[in-house]
Amino acid sequence: MLDLRNDSGISDSFSGSGRKVAPTTDSAEQKVLAISYSNSSHNLRHAAAGTAWVLCFAYMLAEMFTAAAWSTPYSFARDSISSLGVTTCEVGSCSPMHDVMNSSFVALGALTLIGALFLHRHIRSGREKKWILSLAVIIAVSTAATGLFPANDGTFVHWTAVLPGFVARHVVLALIAWHLWHEKRIVALWSALCAVVGVVGAILMLAQTLHFGLGERLALYPMPTWMAVTGTAVLLALARRTVLRRFDFPVPFVFRMPKPFQVTPPATESIAPLRAT
Repeated sequence: MLDLRNDSGISDSFSGSGRKVAPTTDSAEQKVLAISYSNSSHNLRHAAAGTAWVLCFAYMLAEMFTAAAWSTPYSFARDSISSLGVTTCEVGSCSPMHDVMNSSFVALGALTLIGALFLHRHIRSGREKKWILSLAVIIAVSTAATGLFPANDGTFVHWTAVLPGFVARHVVLALIAWHLWHEKRIVALWSALCAVVGVVGAILMLAQTLHFGLGERLALYPMPTWMAVTGTAVLLALARRTVLRRFDFPVPFVFRMPKPFQVTPPATESIAPLRAT
């Protein structure tokens, strides 16, 4: 009988008896290395996305830091967020640390895009996935443009930069809630809650029922808050299946990674032992 066991080029061939020959050692090692590389790549993407979105908390700190530098008292209830990025001093609107605020807008836009690009491939394919990614890109570009074109550059220019992201953030949160409703109800409810708060804040702001600054923050804060909490959940899930997998460290159900964001490591193929023919 012809012995094919040592011929790596025809490891998928069959012997004369019809029995499939087991893969060679080199082939098995290559498969193990490929699986290991795939798992590492998935983990790195989740780490990058989770870290990027967790850093969105820094945006809130930038607001407080910039507001504290105002020569006149800044009111988070009455004054707009855009006032923190004004580059010229006027009566009642002078922001000495405007560079910090405008830089945080650009950074927030970049972090939004990084998280979306690294996580979108783990969302179930379909038309909704394309919409979610497209809206995330619009939010990221619009947020960054807000810092590049501050309010004193002109009302039209500034609102042209702000408005697309202002609208898109509520739509994408509602779409995520719809997309995850049957797969991860807790995450869907969290996304829906953020969407509702944002829409209510926008309505109250436009209706002038609340002070402008308070209404604006109710409309805009849910998106970075959602990203920061979701990023925390992604990092906790990643730590649970890597660093903490040797320990009995249960992660609260709310913070477990949604199924569309979960990555099941590819199963290693069993290798049949070589037997003498």
